[in-house]
Amino acid sequence: MRKFLAFLLTLALVFPLILAAQTLVSINSFILDRNFYIQTMDNDQVYESLLSNGMLSATIEKYLTLPPDADLAKVEEIIKSVITHDYIKDQTGIFINGLFDYLQGKTDNFTPVVNLVPVKAALAGEKQNDLLAAIAAILPVCEPGQIPGIDIGNQKACKPAGISDDVLVENYLKSILPFALAQVPDEVPIGEKWDEIRITRNWGPFASGKALPASLMLVSVFLAFMAASFWYIAALIADESWRVRLQWLGWTLMIPSSLIFLVGLAFSADIPNYWVNLSLDRANFNGLPFGSGIHEALRAVVRGSFSRVAASFIMVGGISGAIGLGLIFWGLATPRKSRS
Repeated sequence: MRKFLAFLLTLALVFPLILAAQTLVSINSFILDRNFYIQTMDNDQVYESLLSNGMLSATIEKYLTLPPDADLAKVEEIIKSVITHDYIKDQTGIFINGLFDYLQGKTDNFTPVVNLVPVKAALAGEKQNDLLAAIAAILPVCEPGQIPGIDIGNQKACKPAGISDDVLVENYLKSILPFALAQVPDEVPIGEKWDEIRITRNWGPFASGKALPASLMLVSVFLAFMAASFWYIAALIADESWRVRLQWLGWTLMIPSSLIFLVGLAFSADIPNYWVNLSLDRANFNGLPFGSGIHEALRAVVRGSFSRVAASFIMVGGISGAIGLGLIFWGLATPRKSRS
């Protein structure tokens, strides 16, 4: 009867509490670590995803007055050449640090933007000739009655007939490039609905200073204390002898620890990839930073985070499992209670 009651208590409270505590301890090691997000974003897959989707280059092309039906492949190639790995690393670092500073109450406001000043400087500098040559090549020849120029209001971009692209670049496009780049803002917001999200879901009062990390740590300690209390009580109920109690403690710790360890192994083997892909395919990112084009970048970010997540779960599960195994052997080494 005692073992049955201990089994019910273990099944109803001990296992869930131990699993919850171990999961939260595993997550705590990286969930609020800004360096984890910066390092996860700093990989070639994220870089290639951002460029392959044309998210950043599309931002530039949105402001450059080019024919909408023109083949922009060459222009996009030039723009991509100035959007370097270091540039994306700097922008993501600024974004993540700004977000964490806001969540932790270090700043009162957070407005996610892309700083285009380095890109504009490169396009006006070493990439100027290549960019202008590409633009000259895609400009259509003006039709009768059409004035040569760029897109302004009802005026469609075109180039005069009978002159070479080199002459067009030297005598016309070079003089208007500064004006065209001036139309591109130095900073572009990357989330159309960010202000709405910030106002309706204001985390500031709940996350000022170190309140958020401290709250998660407090919850972890509380769960661990509750789990340890019921874990110990269940062992006391299970039997009168410490030989059985120690083995009970060991096995009831080994089972949830094994599950946590297996979760870590699953992450290291990229098994959750299917569910991640399914969730991202069904998610709606309209109005959020980079909009729907962020799908592939998020896939790369999530895949890049698996190794750190796996290491945390494997470490917690392994250490807890080793403690459980030690308790089992301790119980086996404990002499049986002699009967008088």
